[in-house]
Order: sequence, then C-alpha cells, then structure tokens
Amino acid sequence: MLATLESFFHRLRRRFSRSEWAIRRFGLPVSNDTGEEPGLLLIQIDGLSRHQMETAVASNRMPFLRGLIQRGCPLHTFYPGAPTTTPAVQAELYYGVQAGVPAFSFLDRERGEMGSMFDSEWAKTFESKFSENAEGLLKDGSSWSNIYTGGASPDESHFCVASLGLSTLWRTGKFGSFFLFLLLEIPAVLRILVLVALELILGLGDAVMGILRGRNVLMELGMLLSRMGVGIGLREVVTVGARVDLARGLPIVHVNFLGYDELSHRRGPHSAFAHWSLRGIDIAIEKLWREAHRSRRRDYQVWIFSDHGQERTRSIASEVSGGLEGIVSDCLDLAREKDAPFRSPPRRPLLRPQRTAPAAVFSQDKPFALAAMGPVGHLYFPHPMDDAQKTALARRLVEHIPGVLCVSCDGEVTWHDAQGETLLSQEVPPTLARHPETLRAELITDLQIFARSKNAGDLILLGWGGENKSWSFAPERGGHAGPGLEETQGFLLVPPGTLLPQGAEHFVRPSGLRAAARSLLGREALPGQSRLTDSKNESVTVMSYNVHSCRGMDGRISPRRIARAIHQQRVDIVALQELDQGKARSRAEDQAGLIAEQLGFFLAFCPTVICGEERYGHAVLSRWPFKIIKCAPLPAHPGGMWPEPRGALWLHIQAPGSSLHLLATHLGLTAAERFQQMTALLGDEWIGHVLDREPVILCGDLNLTPGSPAHRLAASRLRDVAGTYRRGVRTFSTIRLVAQLDHIFVSPHFSPETVFAPNNHLTRVASDHLPLVTTLRIARS
Repeated sequence: MLATLESFFHRLRRRFSRSEWAIRRFGLPVSNDTGEEPGLLLIQIDGLSRHQMETAVASNRMPFLRGLIQRGCPLHTFYPGAPTTTPAVQAELYYGVQAGVPAFSFLDRERGEMGSMFDSEWAKTFESKFSENAEGLLKDGSSWSNIYTGGASPDESHFCVASLGLSTLWRTGKFGSFFLFLLLEIPAVLRILVLVALELILGLGDAVMGILRGRNVLMELGMLLSRMGVGIGLREVVTVGARVDLARGLPIVHVNFLGYDELSHRRGPHSAFAHWSLRGIDIAIEKLWREAHRSRRRDYQVWIFSDHGQERTRSIASEVSGGLEGIVSDCLDLAREKDAPFRSPPRRPLLRPQRTAPAAVFSQDKPFALAAMGPVGHLYFPHPMDDAQKTALARRLVEHIPGVLCVSCDGEVTWHDAQGETLLSQEVPPTLARHPETLRAELITDLQIFARSKNAGDLILLGWGGENKSWSFAPERGGHAGPGLEETQGFLLVPPGTLLPQGAEHFVRPSGLRAAARSLLGREALPGQSRLTDSKNESVTVMSYNVHSCRGMDGRISPRRIARAIHQQRVDIVALQELDQGKARSRAEDQAGLIAEQLGFFLAFCPTVICGEERYGHAVLSRWPFKIIKCAPLPAHPGGMWPEPRGALWLHIQAPGSSLHLLATHLGLTAAERFQQMTALLGDEWIGHVLDREPVILCGDLNLTPGSPAHRLAASRLRDVAGTYRRGVRTFSTIRLVAQLDHIFVSPHFSPETVFAPNNHLTRVASDHLPLVTTLRIARS
C-alpha cells in the first residue's frame, strides 16, 4: 500500500514536471522502451582542482557534493594529461586523442594560420579530424557548453564552440528555439532575471572596489559581464535544457559549468570571489542529479568531474614591460649577438626533417610567432633551428621565465629552468619532484608527447615554477595549460561500485573515463576489470534484500537498478525475496537471472508460488559456487490471514579457505505462522543437526521484529548480527523507517564486524525495503 501511494505521487510529480511539459510543447523526440537501459549524466565543473573542491566542500560552499561524499561516493583524482586545457581534455575524452591540440591558441602548420579554439571554425576543423578514427562519446546524446559536440548531432549540441557558427545556428533552428524557450519557460526566465539582477548589484560593488585598488577598468567591467552571463545566465539555461534531455531519456548528456573557471582566471582559483560561484553550481548539480534519478526513460548514473585545475599566478603581461613578446625579442637579439651557435654554421646535421612554419605568419620586423593565452606559450620560427641554437636561446629565456621545453633533432625533450637542464626520458625535473609519485611518470610521458606534437612550438615556454612561483603570460591571476600541481589534479566523483579502469585508485585520465563511460553504456567492455573485486579470505559480506518484484517506489520495474544497489555494497552473498519469473506484471522477465547476469554471480531460485509459466519466490546469488542441499516449502498455519505459500533454500557454499551453510527464506505474515516456520527451520529436517558443527547463516525477510517469539526462538540457537541495536537496524519502509523485518542470524563460527542498512537515494527508491548488510569474519579451525 505504501509503495502504491509513493508510486502515485511520483507519477503526479512527473505529470506536472516542467521538463515533461517542455517535451510536449516543443514536440521533442524521446527514448521509448529504454527505462531499463543505462544512461549517463556527465557534469563537468571547468577548472576546479581537487584541492579547491575539497576546500569548498569543507567550508560548506558545496553542501550537495559534500553529502554525496559523506554517503559513500568515492572521490578520485582526475588527471587531464598535457596540456591541461579543455580542448585537449575533451579531445581525449570524446575521441581518445591524446594532446589533440597543444593549447587554446596555436599555429596550425598545415593551414598556415594562427588561431584559437574559441573560434567555431577551428573547433569544427579539429573535431572533424578527431572523429575520423573514433566514434564520439556523445553519440545519440547531447552536449552543453563544451568545446566540441562530442559526436552529438547539431540539434543536440548547445552553446558548444564547434556548433556556434551563425550558419549552424540558423540551419538547426536554434534561434527560433531560443525565443520559444523564453516564451514557454517563464518561471525559469524569471529566476534567471532575478539572479542576474542580484549578481549585478554584488558585482558592481566588487568592480568598483577593484578599480579603486588600481585594477584595469575594462577587465573589471568584463568580469562583471562574465559573472552575469556565464556565471548565472548560461548556468541556468544549461541546467533547464539538460533537465529536459534527462527527462527525454537521451543515453548520455554532458554538461559543462564554466562560471568558476571564468572567475578564477580573473581573481585566482583560491579567491572567495571564485568560490562564491560554486554555491550556484552546487545547486544546479543537485537539480540535475534529482532529474536524472527521476527519469522514467533511462536508468541514469551521474558522474561529476573537473577537467583540470588552475594555478594561482602572477601576470607577465601585466607586470613586465613588453610582456612575453618583449622577453623573447630581447633574448633572441642577445643570443644572435653573443651566442656562438647563432654566429656560426650548425655544428651537427639535422637527423630528421624539422617542423616548419609558414612564412605568412612572420614579418621582417617580427622574426618569430608567439601564441600564449595562459601559463604555456608556443614560440615558432620561420626556419628550423639546430639543437645548439635552441639550447642557447632556452638558456637565455629561463633567466626571465620559469621553464622551457625543447625538442632536439632526434626527438629528445629537454626541460630547461634556472636549475639546469633535464632530459625527460632519463630524469625527473626538480620542479616536478613534488607531484605525487604515482602521477609523475605519466605526466613526464605526456609532456614528451605534447612537446613533439605537430602544432606545438619550436620552443614551449612554461610559467610553472613551483608553488607560489607561477606566472601566466596573459593578463590573469589564475591560469592553466601547464604541469602545475593544481592544474594536473582535477577530481572525479562517481557512485559507489562504479567500474573504472585499472589504476583508478591513483588517478583517472580522460581516455580512462571515456572507456568507463562506454562500458557503462554497453558500447565496449572495460579491459582488465570485473564486476566486483575479490573479497578477503578472512571475511564474507552477506546481504538480505526484499526487492518488491523489482518495482521501485517510483513505480518503475528495474532489475538493473536492484543489481546496482547490490553492486554498490560489494557483497559476496545476497539473499533476495519477492522475485518474479515470467510474470506478465513484470514484463515476463526472469528477474533473478537478470540480476545475477549483471553481477556475474551464481544463482539459485526457490519458487514458492507457481501459476502456469509464472513463478514467484526468492533466490540466493553468490560470488562462489555452491551445492543446493534443500529447496522445499515450509509449513503453513491453518486459517492464517493472507495465506501465501512459503519456502526455504539451503545451500552449501564453498568460500575461499572455508565453506559455510546458508539458509534463505521469507516467512509468513502472522506470528503463529512465523513461529511454526522458524521451529521447522531450526529442526533436524533443516539445519538443526549442523548448527553446532559447521558455520551457518540464516537470513531473509522474516517479517518479525526484534523480541518477538519467533525472533527469540532464532536467537536461542543463533546470533542476530544486529543484536547490539536495541530496536535492530530498521529496514522497512523506505518512505519512513519504522521496523526491522529483514534479519541475518549466524552460528558462533562467525564474528560480525559491521552491520548496516544502506540508506541512499538508490536504495530508497529501488524497493520498499532497505537491504541489510553484514560483514562476517569466519573463525578458523
């Protein structure tokens, strides 16, 4: 009854959902018959390092993320590769292309043009190249506020650089859709206007204070527009649109929130000004998370990550006369005047063709080209230099900037800094020694790939000089693109039990996240991973779970959701009650078989109600093989209310290093019936004759409360693992927990280490019971 009421309210909420209303009004296509299929919502917080995220969580700037972490969502380091820029990260995430572009701004040697990834045509051109060898991760999905479409169709790519051309906007009808949105989404538009007005008031005061402190007037006004446009307007529009896509059931949706990154560039990643934006992002994430879990058209998981971090920087453009271009010009003039390699013919032949740059980007007054939008600059020359000339110029440059990467004629990459020169293939530069050891080798490998990439500069100029010694070549106080500690360590937050690539305990890189996402969506297998890790030989984790015919509190039937709830707890053995097999009400599915297949477990099913081809009963799933000792009905009390056949399933399970007996059941609804059934289970026809000699576990939905006659009878022969709790561990109902009906009893051969009922969004919606989980240490003889 409670589940029926809750399901009714879920349907009522969907009926009046603004997302569903928008779908009907816009006539948007939806996914049909995909409620059991997996879906993925990727939420990206641009530029937020793991350290800054943890700081924001600790200071309660992001209470929703804090709650997810406290409820057991594992937090991983996300390593972006090199360079640490969104275009490079998304090229690897969407298409598996490492170091696809060397920076936001660079020289395209093939086209002979200096350009930027902020340019729509440039983004389209490079994404087209990436897509030649790999399918885009966002195929059949949607892309919001990203650099590339990621394989999403033009109609499903919104505010993405690669789809922002006027011709694309006109062809896909997005101009008209935007104005229609304004007319139909009046509540959302009013909310945006109110938030923008509040931000304007706050931002004006901050801008005035900045101008009075001597900051650039145009930059302060630009920051005010960025706060309102990107920090508020774009965030809210993207949130509304992505919620609609989740209600439609698209298989994958990628949302990128840019507000923190924008403000960090202007005030620094540590600033209260930048952290202020995280509260609004946290609220937006909560809305998307709830919409994803309420969707009836797809079984969504939500992954939250940042593509990279930012370093606190000083600006050479603002603090050094002539900026980086002046430094390069002066160093080049000195090198040509005083350094022998520039005044004599090359002392060694070129071992392989050098990368050349088209003459069109150079002039007589400017014998070099420079692209430097952050703490990494690419320096190009019209004619190749030999190794001695590069080394001489690099030594001049590191007197003024923290570092230079130089690629020799035979492909070796050298890191130059004030402390000397380090060959990356042989040593670790002192500047990188403070990076985590597990990350260091990967970073050095990536720096070599990055430095050798086709469009990288002849010399690569680095602003990273260690903690509190970093410079940006642009007028900014926070920057990214280089190998800094913060830049190279973003974060990844996923649901418990999520399959990730090997090595995820150290870090996950974009290609690893791509592989994990494709595995979740069923597009490819994830190499080297299994559903569950092997448990320790010394213990066994057992779950008892009444799954309510896999019908959740939202009315949706989903064996896959039940499997995820089990998988999150990394159990070894699970006893499931109220399972359908071949019943019309649950799509004639073999629910136990589907769950076992998802987990990769062995299965035994005990039908208690059989009507033709339809069966109903309970089951045991085990990581380890077993032998069925007995599967039989239990006695029924004559004249009982709501009569229903009951049965029990007795297995002998061969766990590593030991074996055990498991007795799983689902007892009747009256006290007399339960006492009679418990008496039978503890008698010699069942486990009575093995209780004292071998390890035994008795578990299931026993429909009894602690202290009841049947409970006292079981406790006289076995130990209740929840016995230390005066009222037990409440498992029913998930609407409001009032009682413990699910129990696990064990023989003296076991020592319970933990016992709990996982209470999170997934378990609260998947069934009307919470699962009961215990970890048992097995005594060795």
